[in-house]
Amino acid sequence: MPITYLDVPEGIEIEEKKELVKGIYEALNEAYPFPPDHRIYVREWPLDSVSQNGQLGSEPPRPVFQIHAPQGLSVEAKRKMIKSINTAVAKAYNNLPGFLILLQEYPQDRVAINGNLNADNQKHLEELSRSIEASSSSKAVYRKGREPEGRAAVAE
Repeated sequence: MPITYLDVPEGIEIEEKKELVKGIYEALNEAYPFPPDHRIYVREWPLDSVSQNGQLGSEPPRPVFQIHAPQGLSVEAKRKMIKSINTAVAKAYNNLPGFLILLQEYPQDRVAINGNLNADNQKHLEELSRSIEASSSSKAVYRKGREPEGRAAVAE
């Protein structure tokens, strides 16, 4: 259920974009293997619409990736996911410098689907917990009611 936004410069072709989205999806799905509602919004910006350090149109552009997701993943699962996302973006954009990834996690009492709080849906919480714990490849652990372990990460 992660919702993500990738802010990048214009310019890659549709086939490259498909590979990019596939790589990001695979990283998200490994970390968050529950029902398929992984959303990736690619927002492309012309250089004359981006300011970096007060300079409009400065180059090279530095992409930003924002992840909005339920809290509870282990730090190791976050590291693995972030490295995989970084790899996908670096490949698509020829290693643009300063690629920033921001991870915003939400407790289930701050997430609603179709007007209903996730925290009120015990079945959803149990499925969520089982899915993440069952993901042996990511070794993710969902911890209900626990505060997030850090909110931002910078990819190398």
